[in-house]
This record gives sequence, C-alpha cells and structure tokens, in this order.
Amino acid sequence: MKHYLNLLILSTIFSCIEPNSENLWKLNEVVHIETEGYCRDVYISGDSVFVAAGQGGVQLWDIGTITAPNLLWKKSLAELGVNKEITQVTYASSIKQLFALESNERPLHIDLSSGDTASVQGQFSSEQTKEFRVLTNDANSFTVYAADNDDGLKLSTFEYDTSFDLWFNTAGDEIVSFGNPNGIDVYENEIVLTLDQLGIEAFHNENGIITSSYQIDLKGNARAVTMLNGGEFYVACEDAGAFKLATGFSAQSEGKIPFANDLFVTHVAVNNNQLALSCASNGLALYEPDGNTTISARGIHDIGYVYHAEFSGGYLFAATREGLQIFEIDE
Repeated sequence: MKHYLNLLILSTIFSCIEPNSENLWKLNEVVHIETEGYCRDVYISGDSVFVAAGQGGVQLWDIGTITAPNLLWKKSLAELGVNKEITQVTYASSIKQLFALESNERPLHIDLSSGDTASVQGQFSSEQTKEFRVLTNDANSFTVYAADNDDGLKLSTFEYDTSFDLWFNTAGDEIVSFGNPNGIDVYENEIVLTLDQLGIEAFHNENGIITSSYQIDLKGNARAVTMLNGGEFYVACEDAGAFKLATGFSAQSEGKIPFANDLFVTHVAVNNNQLALSCASNGLALYEPDGNTTISARGIHDIGYVYHAEFSGGYLFAATREGLQIFEIDE
C-alpha cells in the first residue's frame, strides 16, 4: 500500500510539471534561406526582405513567391566600404532609402531610388552606435535616432538637395542619457532607450525639443525595446528574461509584468496576441499575453542561434546563424 501511495505521489508531481501540449503552438517552416553569412537582422517591406548578413554584408531578397525567394542583389563589406559585420538593416520605403549598421560603428546610408541600383552614400553619425531608428519627415527629409553607447541619444536630420542630387546632413542633436544606451525604439513623439544594467529611459519630443521623461530600473541587462504605443512596450533583459511595461507616460503609473525569466532574451517581436522572443542559443520562444496581468508560454523551438525576429504578412521571420528562416505559427 505504501509503495502504491509513493507511485501515486510521484505520478501526480510529474503530471504537474509536464507541459500541457494543448497550449503549445507549433512552428511550421515555410522556407529556409541561406544568407552567406550569419543573418543578424531582417527588415520586411512588402515583398522585399532586407537582410543584415553579418560578414556577408547586406542582401535584398524578393518573396513574391514565399516558398521560392529570389536574391535580387547583395553588397559585400568591401563594396559597402566597411570592415566589421552588418548587424542591423532598416528601410524607409516612402523615400526609397536603405540604412545598415556596421557593428559598434556608424550607420550606413544606401540610396535605392534608382531602380535595382544600390548606391552607397557613406556613413554618418558617430561610432559606438548600437541601434537606430529612421523617421521620414517628408518626401525630401528624414531623421535618424541613434542609441550611441558613448554619447546617449543622438539625432541626425538629412535633406535632399535636388541641385546636387545628394542628401545632406542639415541638423543634429545629442541628448545625454542616464546611462550608456544599447537599444532604441521610437513611437510618434515618444522615444525609449535601453541602458543595459540601468533599465530604460524614456524621452518626449515636443516640437523638436527632446527631454527625459523618466527612468525605470529593471533586473538583468536591458538589451532591446519594442514599443506598442507611447506608454506600453516590451523590454528584453537578457538573463532576466523580458518585461512588459505599461507606464502611462510616467514612471509613477508604472505597470510591470515579468515573463520568460528562465531564458536569455535579446529581443521581443509582437503580433497582436503573439510574442516571439529571440533567445540566442536557446532558439525562439513563443508567448501569449492573457489580458493585462499575465503572459503565458506557448513553447520553445530549437531553430539554431536566433538574433532577431519580426512578424509580417502572417509570417514569422527569424534571423539566425543558420540563415533567414520563415515560419507560420499554428496555434
């Protein structure tokens, strides 16, 4: 009888820790693209997929037929005029300008306004740029917001001069941050920097005058921020997992939900009720927000070393050491 009770207790314990497979989501692979270099980042614009291919430079793929991507062009590090790997890409579709980041150096400006020709315009801003965002002001102007690990928040505004057929840096600004930033996101007039061990700092842009709004300390090393709106965002905090913050534009009304604290998280991608966490060597973790108080795990997928992920057009794009992997999520 005692032996039976022990078996019953053990059975109960293991049934409690066994994951409920009914609540796990599946990843169905659509296509796997070999990128001739670690795929460090991806930016999707319609059927165009821009890839930061690490030591392989920058690549542009066409996914008009999602199961048969077509490489349109690629630029090596030598062709880009840089020495270190490319870690980020972003594209301003309205003005047809591409931007890339040489690791811990300065952003690159590439003009794509002349059809399939990629014309390198050079580098700008300062060294030690960790991440940046580009906002278009109008058809002939854009501003780059950069997380500068030395100087804080850095802004560079460019305007197109039709007489010279060139983009000129016409304005700039530098705002000291609470710590050394390593990540950034922008939503309308709100800007958030990640500050490694010092959490995050939020800024407000009022008619071009940028001021610090608040700073929030977080566990772990704040690595990347994904803004949902001006007062709600996800923060990847490496070995401390991730947090969802609902600040209401001030630290006093802060709401904080920790999750994935057993994972090493470097980025959080958001698609309505779906969250995709980039977890480096642990692969890709899927989560689901349940209302305003909890965030539930929906499975971890070993797809290799994951740097970054993005949702677009019903697909999940994962930038990995094994190349660019495209999936559909089956809930």
